[in-house]
Amino acid sequence: MSRKQATESLKLEVGRRLRVTRLALGLQQNEFAKRADIAANTYSMYESGDRLLTVESALALCSAHSLTMDWLFRGIPGDLPHKLGNAVIALMDVQ
Repeated sequence: MSRKQATESLKLEVGRRLRVTRLALGLQQNEFAKRADIAANTYSMYESGDRLLTVESALALCSAHSLTMDWLFRGIPGDLPHKLGNAVIALMDVQ
């Protein structure tokens, strides 16, 4: 896989995890983004996989929603709060 292909794949995978997490928390895109002080249109591009999540935005999302960088970038839900971890795992299996 080329570096460009790997980046495109990562954008889509991170976007999917963002969407699943947001749904697990029962939030609309604008509220999920607002709580992390991210512009709604920027967040929308992250979630759709049109733009790679920046480290700064990832840290803001982690802080606002009790997420981890391992979850966002690597898909490892182990250190998420128990209830959220179970919800995202269930949603990942469905979607």
